[in-house]
Amino acid sequence: MINKVEGNILDRIEKLLIPVLDQMKLEMVDMEYLQDGAYWFLRIYLEKIDGEITLDECAKVSNNISEDVDKIIEDKFFLEVSSPGLERSLKKEKDFLRFVGEKIKVILRHKVEDSRNWTGKLEKYEDSIIYLNVDGKTLTIPFEEIKKANIVFEFKDNKDN
Repeated sequence: MINKVEGNILDRIEKLLIPVLDQMKLEMVDMEYLQDGAYWFLRIYLEKIDGEITLDECAKVSNNISEDVDKIIEDKFFLEVSSPGLERSLKKEKDFLRFVGEKIKVILRHKVEDSRNWTGKLEKYEDSIIYLNVDGKTLTIPFEEIKKANIVFEFKDNKDN
């Protein structure tokens, strides 16, 4: 749960990020500011819609914003800029539209058919409803019921090659 101060910090940092990301043709997937042990972390997850984001691009974003972010955050913190990884989270409606056909895992706010945890193929996203195929049966889940969702990475079997 983000408190009001953290939300304000993230909003201000996002405003800094937008022109940098637009210029580099990158998109922010997620951002979090949290304490882990004795240290604070600002983690920014980026991706490139038309390809793979590089380490150099992450470093360039970090270098472009670090001085301004230091002025926003009073705590001592670590800035981490990276890709969201293979099992990236799905947070925005456009994420669900983009990843139709992929295997995903969802955790719901309330039970649907006696469970809050479902894994299946995202068949479609339409009118704020996800259609999730679980073992041949399609579940309809309202977007607002999703507490957390992410891609489920599956290794491809290369024996056929």
